[in-house]
Amino acid sequence: MADAGWQYFVALPDDEGAAAAIGRFPTDGVRVLLRHRSGRPCVAGRLAEDRVLVAERGDTRLAVIGHCSATRDELATAADRIDEVSDLDRLGLAWAGSYHLVASVRGHLRVQGTASGLRRIFHGEFGTLTIAADRADVLATVLDAPLDPALLALRTLDALPHPLGDLPPWRNVSAVPPGWYLALPQDGRRPLVERWWQAPEPVRSLTAGGQLLRQALEDAVRLRARGTRPISADLSGGMDSTSIALLAVRHRPLLTALTMENDDRADEDAQWARQAAAGLPDLNHIVYSSRELPRFFGGLTAVEGVPDEPSTAVLSAPRLRAVRQRALAHGSRLHLDGLGGDQLLCGHPAYHHDLLRHRPLLAAQRLRVLTQLRRSNWGTEARGLLDGHSYRRWFTDRAHGRALRTPSPLSAWGHFPGLPAWLTPDARDLVTRTLRDTAATVEPLASTRGRHNDLLAIQDAGRMVRQCHQLTETGDFSHTSPFLDDRVIQACLAVRPEQRVTPWEFKPLIKAAMADVMPPEVLTRRTKGDGTTIVAEGFEAHRRELAELWDDSRLAALGLIDPGPLRELFELPYTNSLHQGAMQSALSCELWARATAFQPAAATRP
Repeated sequence: MADAGWQYFVALPDDEGAAAAIGRFPTDGVRVLLRHRSGRPCVAGRLAEDRVLVAERGDTRLAVIGHCSATRDELATAADRIDEVSDLDRLGLAWAGSYHLVASVRGHLRVQGTASGLRRIFHGEFGTLTIAADRADVLATVLDAPLDPALLALRTLDALPHPLGDLPPWRNVSAVPPGWYLALPQDGRRPLVERWWQAPEPVRSLTAGGQLLRQALEDAVRLRARGTRPISADLSGGMDSTSIALLAVRHRPLLTALTMENDDRADEDAQWARQAAAGLPDLNHIVYSSRELPRFFGGLTAVEGVPDEPSTAVLSAPRLRAVRQRALAHGSRLHLDGLGGDQLLCGHPAYHHDLLRHRPLLAAQRLRVLTQLRRSNWGTEARGLLDGHSYRRWFTDRAHGRALRTPSPLSAWGHFPGLPAWLTPDARDLVTRTLRDTAATVEPLASTRGRHNDLLAIQDAGRMVRQCHQLTETGDFSHTSPFLDDRVIQACLAVRPEQRVTPWEFKPLIKAAMADVMPPEVLTRRTKGDGTTIVAEGFEAHRRELAELWDDSRLAALGLIDPGPLRELFELPYTNSLHQGAMQSALSCELWARATAFQPAAATRP
């Protein structure tokens, strides 16, 4: 649940009864940030002064919350041109940054987040009114919403397909999908959820796309670097964080860049980071050992202040907070990272399914190369690429247990989770009914499999990074991820996928964008560290104390899991096949459930 150090806001309709919600906020320090023209509260919450910009013109009240390049005058000019809430469609990409937009136009309310899902909107009924918030747990507190056992059980599974990852685990709390907005009339009833963002058509060349991406990243980093307060950045040695750090140092020559060195000889990240920093004599480059951070899986039994929804991000909480303390020790109040870059720059292999339909010869050529790299069967892969089943058919077959084979990522609509052995019979029934109910109306994020998977990966990254940010954010410190800015996403997705992703080159788009900035030797890198060794070491050091969690499991008390199979997993040495995926989801859900004060609803779905 949100504590006194965290930032959030609630958006309220222009109705007398909505103001009563403010008294139910979960922390002190709440203030009204924007008012409707009537004088009633429109936006209230706990936000740092420099994260909110507001403008008032005539019947329009407008606020941007987050990192936004708009000046006060530019925001006022935009407000002056808004006559209907639909006029805000053009503002989502008007300015660089990552921000919420909230507008009151003649008492009509519109609230929107970002296309990536890094900034979310949730809504629910407060009496007869609908109110919105950017944190699901804050809204659940205001609404006194009970946990939904079915949706909580769902969160113990691995890699949920669209749209299941968007379902908050409470009754009466709904999520606005990324790229959509919530609109409310003045009376606060009959909420409307509409789309404001569409992914661009992928028609640009690698060269043109590289220029667009470079400009988008320049704008994104310049925005974060403006002002005088100290900032810091990750410099992991990977291309994504290196790009951000090298752009940031242009605006802040004395930038502090942090590099974690792993003593696993197979991990070369620190070596690449040193090469990138070598030509920047003013850079304050801090290299520290991974041993200076808490071990993976360490400190979890004492974690407080969890994200607003169950998330495997909580497993990184002690390490993320230790990095925050290191940045703070060097005076930083804003830390830039390269998170989200992998999902934008690597692309999803299912685009080969799309490629076969408009460039079959190129698809066949690449399929031959990929089957050699993946050591898979050409005929099996080809049959998968020829499959034409819809997303709803794919989802329905799996929800009803009719899919016997796991398809190749080259042709699949995505990953569909199995039901782990530790779910109780009641939980299995709840999850199965939820999957089957969802299958009846499910629609993909895009009409083609490659684009659907790209968008799903970006939204999953936005959700995970958002929850990582929640673990470290305070009133005077925050993490920020420029790769998940909407204009950066727009630039990447506009590039033809067969040029953005190839089997012969690693992340060609960022190389095209950063060729004149990145050291030439870094541009040749084709690998990245995965940290498996230190994860395994951390598991071995802490698995016994984590096993004890299941002796008085909160999830078991809710009737959702049988702790026996989970205890057994913690008695086995770490392997990716056993201890990634669902096991980590279940552990994260247990930690989250222990840290919340919410009560469960009856274990049946209406």
